[in-house]
Amino acid sequence: MIVRHQDLFIDGQTVSREATAEVRSPWDGQLVGTYAVGTAEDATAAVTAAHRALADGLAPYRRAEVLGAAARIVGERAEEFAQLLLLEAGKPITAARGEVQRAITTLQLSADEARRLPGESVQMDAFPSGEGMLAFTVAEALGVVAAITPFNFPLNLVAHKIGPALAAGCPVVLKPSERTPLTAGLLVEVLAEAGLPAGWLNLVTGDPAQIVRAWQEDDRVAVVSFTGSAAVGWQIKAGSPHKHHILELGSNTAMVVDADADLDRAVAAAVASGYGFSGQACVSLQRLYVHEDVVEDVVAKLGAAVAALVVGDPADEKTVVGPLISEQATDRVAEWVQGAVGEGARVVAGGGRRDGVLEPTVVTDVRADSALLCSEVFGPVVSVVPVKDVAAALVAANDSRFGLNTAIFTNDLTNVLQYAKKAEAGSVLVNVAPAFRADHMPYRGVKESGHGREGVKYAVASLVAEKLVILAA
Repeated sequence: MIVRHQDLFIDGQTVSREATAEVRSPWDGQLVGTYAVGTAEDATAAVTAAHRALADGLAPYRRAEVLGAAARIVGERAEEFAQLLLLEAGKPITAARGEVQRAITTLQLSADEARRLPGESVQMDAFPSGEGMLAFTVAEALGVVAAITPFNFPLNLVAHKIGPALAAGCPVVLKPSERTPLTAGLLVEVLAEAGLPAGWLNLVTGDPAQIVRAWQEDDRVAVVSFTGSAAVGWQIKAGSPHKHHILELGSNTAMVVDADADLDRAVAAAVASGYGFSGQACVSLQRLYVHEDVVEDVVAKLGAAVAALVVGDPADEKTVVGPLISEQATDRVAEWVQGAVGEGARVVAGGGRRDGVLEPTVVTDVRADSALLCSEVFGPVVSVVPVKDVAAALVAANDSRFGLNTAIFTNDLTNVLQYAKKAEAGSVLVNVAPAFRADHMPYRGVKESGHGREGVKYAVASLVAEKLVILAA
C-alpha cells in the first residue's frame, strides 16, 4: 500500500510528472510511497518562482506568523510525521517522535528570529569625521536559497534549512534526499497550509545531479545550503564559487575518557552517541579514546551496555538500533568491520547481523589507518583506543581531516581547559555526549566538516547582509 505520493511543488502549485520513483522501507522493503522525478527545467522554474517571491517581499511579522502556525500544525500532526519517518527512513519510532518535537522547536525558533533580525546603531561621532551624523544597519535577505538535505533527519534538518531562510526573508528551493522525500513534502504541505505565499517554498524531487547543477549554474540562486557528505559538499562549493555556502558535512567524532571520569556516565554517553539511529548522524561517536588505566573497565561496561540494546523492528517502542538506510550501507559497514578484524582488530560486542540489521558493535585493537578510525562509518560501530593521557588523546582526536563535535569526560579542570583550547572541532562538549545538539545553539564544523554556521539564530544571521545607512543633517 502506498502511504503517500509526492508531486513537485512549484509557485504554490503541485506539479505532476509522468516519471516517478519509489520509496521503500529500509526495514522490510515494503513500498512506502512514490515521488515525481523532476528535471533541470523544473529546478529552473522553481528558482523563477522563488525569485519573483523575493521581489514581492514578505514582511517579517508575516513570516513569523507563518512559521509559528507551521510549528502548531506539525504539533497537531506529530504522530503522522513520526510514522512517516519510521516508514521511509527506518527510524525507531521513539527517535522519530523525538525528531518531530525538535522540528517543532526549530520552526518556533525561526518564527521568533523573524521578529528580531540583526541590526545595530553605529556611533559615527566616535571620530571627528562623523560628527553630526547618525548611522544604523538594516538586514537584507541575501536572496534565493537552494536547500539540499540528507536522509538521516528528513524532518528536522529540512526545518533547519527552511525555517531560518524564511525568517531571514529568503525564498527557498528545496531538494530533499531521494531516499526520504515524503517527510519533506509533508512539511512543505504544512507550510502552505500555514499561509506561506506562492513561490516562497518550492520542492523539486528527482535526480540530484540534474537539480543541483541547475541551481549551481543559476545566478539568481544566492545561497546553497547543503547537509550531507563532505565529498559532495565540497564539490558543490567548488562548482559554484561565487555563491554563499552553508555546508554541514560529515565527521568521525572523537570522545575522550580520562582516568578520573565518571565511567558509567561516560559509557552511557558513548552508547547514546554511537548507536542512536544506528550511528547515522554526522556527530555519531566513532572514535573512543580511553585512558589506559581505565580502558578495560570501559570496554567491559560498553560491551555489556551494547549487548543489552534492543535491535530490529523500528516500530517497536523499545528498539534503539534499527536498519541502516539501505542494504548497500549495511554491507559497506560490515565490510569495514571485517576488514579491521583482518588487520588484527577484535570485536568485543556485536559485529553480526540480526534480521538483516547490523548489530551495534564495539571494536578494539584497531589500526590507526583503519577506515573505522579515519573515515566516516555512518553505522553502529565504536572503536575503543587506549591512550596514556589526555595530551595523547588530544593528538589522536585531532589527527583527522574532520572536525565537528568532540567530547571529553573528566573532572580535571586543567585537562578540560587544555582540550577545549586545542581540540580542532566546531564544538567541544565536556561531560556531555558528543552527539548532543540543541536546535538553538551555534553549530559548525571545521576542516572538512563544514563551512558556515547553523543553529537557527546563527543561520539567520548568515542569510542576511547588513546594509549601512548614514544620515547627516
